[in-house]
Amino acid sequence: MASGGVGAIMQVAYLVEDIDKAVARWTAMGVGPFFVGRHLKYAVQTHRGEDISADISAAFAYAGDLQIELMQQHNDAPSSLTEFKSVHGFGSHHLGILSKDIDADAAAFVERGLKPISRWVSVIGVETRFFEAELDGGSVIELIQSSPAVEDGFAQMKAASATWDRSGPAYFEF
Repeated sequence: MASGGVGAIMQVAYLVEDIDKAVARWTAMGVGPFFVGRHLKYAVQTHRGEDISADISAAFAYAGDLQIELMQQHNDAPSSLTEFKSVHGFGSHHLGILSKDIDADAAAFVERGLKPISRWVSVIGVETRFFEAELDGGSVIELIQSSPAVEDGFAQMKAASATWDRSGPAYFEF
């Protein structure tokens, strides 16, 4: 556990203009393979307390122990991504922390002055919450609710990265 009571940063996520071009750039640097989900489905998406319908694609890979996430929003629905883009353009959007108790960690963040931005729950039950952190470069903080399925999925991605010799596929669709 990191100082301050929440888990360690395990992910750096980038808002990209074109997910396929971004995956190609990262794999050319030796990061991969990526696991790409296009037009992800959400049971819940809120932004600043309002229901939204952001059309998101995401790609995940590991560089050592660090997870790299690439995110593209295909529509202009309000979201932490469109807010970030309007101020900063494309770039490092958030730092991700795997949370064993997302409600307690979210309350701790609010107590420290971080402001909730968004809450997303995928149709398979993965919950994430974004917070304004006033970090250099505009990055926000994402809490990712840990579960056996999430941890197993991340472990499989990390294992694929550890054995990827760049001769196999650069990405897999999920």
